[in-house]
Amino acid sequence: MDFEKLEPDVTKILTKHFTSGRSGRRVEFVGIHYMASNGDTDTCYATWQSREASAHYAVASRGEVGQLVWDRDTGWALGDFDANCRSINIEHANLADGTVTEACLDSGAHLAAAICREYGLGRPQWGVNMQPHKHFMATSCPGQLYGSQRGEFEARAQHWYDVMTGAAAEPEAPETPLPEVLARFGDLDPDAWYIGAVEECVREGYLKGYGADRFGPDDALTRAQAVAMVANAARADLSDYLEPYEDVAPNPWYYEALCWAADEGVVTKADKFRPDDAATRAEVVAMLHNWRGNPAPKGEPAGYPDWSEVPAWAQESMAWAVEQGVVGGAGKLMPNKACTRAEAAAMVASLLN
Repeated sequence: MDFEKLEPDVTKILTKHFTSGRSGRRVEFVGIHYMASNGDTDTCYATWQSREASAHYAVASRGEVGQLVWDRDTGWALGDFDANCRSINIEHANLADGTVTEACLDSGAHLAAAICREYGLGRPQWGVNMQPHKHFMATSCPGQLYGSQRGEFEARAQHWYDVMTGAAAEPEAPETPLPEVLARFGDLDPDAWYIGAVEECVREGYLKGYGADRFGPDDALTRAQAVAMVANAARADLSDYLEPYEDVAPNPWYYEALCWAADEGVVTKADKFRPDDAATRAEVVAMLHNWRGNPAPKGEPAGYPDWSEVPAWAQESMAWAVEQGVVGGAGKLMPNKACTRAEAAAMVASLLN
């Protein structure tokens, strides 16, 4: 995002669930929120188009900023129309424990500082020109942005305000550190699009690395790794399962997870499983859909030029995954492409949030 010009990375303006103009009121503060999910501009757009709520900006875990309501208009964000008319509101993607990633925190704080400067609100300060959602109604929002991360968010917003107003020199861009839970992995880029999802999946135990220092974000996810990931995400009881496939010897590392997956219908019972084959994106989506009980999608998704490439057996699963925000954010489905470990992490994190 160009914070100097308040130009977001993505613009996807809602067609409803906001109020044109500000009823003669001026902007007086920035409203701070969390999404209660690890979402982004696309997921916020889908949610707010179908629900009577909205905010001006959405900040994703990777730090990308999207605008969904113009600054000149009133978002439906605080449960108080007068407060809505006097505020510009920012939603932040969060992890399962209510915290936000380093990239999300920094972008959100930088955006709050830019809004304070643009509208003459003064140096950012909690309770003055930055107000949490919970000040206006009974809610847990904005999670740890008003808990363990409150002080850091305010300090970062003040830092960026000082830089933007010339009160402090522009610092050299520091190297972004990896989140603590990922610090042992030498092959992860802390600025990569996948870092928030990988952080959540490693912390929660859904995915593990190779040995002591490698995660392999661009490696193909094997079918064995895929069933283990789903079993871990399901917190499955993996005891007392029988051997389900003739090409899987008893007690490989994924044995119990595969037995559980076959028993629960996550994968099809057959003579061969092909554990070391790369799992396609369609196969991973089908496993997730089966795990969630095969809920019926509303219909075939529109706007995906490669929909015709989705195998017939995976079309219902893929349509459901698009509706859930599990896949499709890049405008393509790529159903027959080998699913990378980073993509798998993003799918699981999106589904569980």
